[in-house]
This record gives sequence, structure tokens and C-alpha cells, in this order.
Amino acid sequence: MSSQMDMLSSKFNSLLTQYQDTYQEFLNSINTDNNTFTTVPNSAFVGQSNLNTIQGSSVNNCLTSCTSDSSCSGATFDSNLNTCTVSSGTGKIINSTNQTAIVKQALYYSNQLKQLNSELLSLNNSMMQTANTSANSYTQTQQMNSQKAEILNKNYNTLEQERGQIEEIIRQYETLNSAYENGNINVTSNYYVYMFYLVIAVFLVFMLLKTSVSGTQVGGGSHMKVSPLLLIFLSVVIVFNAYMKN
Repeated sequence: MSSQMDMLSSKFNSLLTQYQDTYQEFLNSINTDNNTFTTVPNSAFVGQSNLNTIQGSSVNNCLTSCTSDSSCSGATFDSNLNTCTVSSGTGKIINSTNQTAIVKQALYYSNQLKQLNSELLSLNNSMMQTANTSANSYTQTQQMNSQKAEILNKNYNTLEQERGQIEEIIRQYETLNSAYENGNINVTSNYYVYMFYLVIAVFLVFMLLKTSVSGTQVGGGSHMKVSPLLLIFLSVVIVFNAYMKN
């Protein structure tokens, strides 16, 4: 877009210089009352009335004929017909192929000024449209960037919230995992204590059964007899204590 604007600006400045030079030539021709005629290719002169039409003419003969006639304000040479139409009165230059207009310097420069002015206006409009397009494009780009920034900001806030939630989940997991491991340790420890007390209780029951079956004297000596009630009481106490610890 910038290169297009540079190209248009360069062309506009070049035409503006040409316009200024032509305008100065136009002023000089008016101020000096220059009645010199000049030719304009692919153009025709349209005056108020036609004085004469010369057959078998040429551009130079047409120019000489108009210059030598004080009533001639302009002429048109037709290259297809080889005719020269001499006109009088005020007139204008129009575009016409295969014809050559013969007009005074002042009219020539005024016609050039009109054409240059039209081209300058057209270029100026193109530059304005290009500038507006660039401005609209810049505005759209700014709006898109603003929308993207807003979306990124929302995503950032969402990620921040989710990060806090993830950290909380991790803390809860670590707490539960620690509690689970401690529980396993306690269960394992209580299990071994329970088995220890259970072995003792089984041993006491075994002793109870043995003393109940055999309570006699051997070899004249005497054995102290353990009370079955005491053994039963000790067994119950041991098993109950093991159960409570577990």
C-alpha cells in the first residue's frame, strides 16, 4: 500500500510541475498578445463559423493559410481527405483521430491546462482512496490486534485459575496419599502386635488344657497346679488388649 501511494505521489508531483510550467506559458502568451499558431495532433478546432475548406492541402499549407488570413481563429486539417477547414470566431479544441487542429498559442496552453487539471484531480482522488483504504486497513488491523489481545488475556486468566485448581488437587492428593501410607504403617504395626498377643493367648489356652488333663503328682514330689480360671482370665485380657490396639 505504501509503494502505491509513493508511485501516485511521484506522478502527481511531476504533473503538478508540468501544470505550473504550462500555466506560466499561458500567461506569457496572453500578456504578449502572441497570435502565433501551433498544431495539436489528433484534435480538431471547432469555431463559430467556417470561412473556407481547402482541398488537396497539407498540415503546413493549412497552417500557412490560417496565419495569412486575419479572420482565421483556427483550422482543422483532415489527413484522410487532405482538406483544410478554416474557421473564425471563438472556439475550442476537441479530440479527433486522423485530424490536426491549428490554433493560437493561448488556446493551446489553455487546453493543456484543462487536461493537466483533470489528470491532477483524478490522481488526487486515487491518492485519497488509497489513504482511506490504508486507514481502514490500519483500523481493522488495530481492532483485530485488540480482539486477539483480549482473547489472550482471557485465556491467561483461565489458565491461572486452572493452575490454582490443579495445585489444590495435587495438595489434596498428597494429603490423602500421606494419610493412606500412615494408615498402612499403623495397620501393619497393629497386625504384628495382634499376632504377638494371639500367640501368647494360644499358648495360655494350651497350658490350660494341659493342666486340666494332667494335675497328678510324680515321683513323690509335688507340682504346683495353676488355676484354670487364672489362665482363662489372662487369655481373655490378652486377646481383648490385642483387639483394642488393632
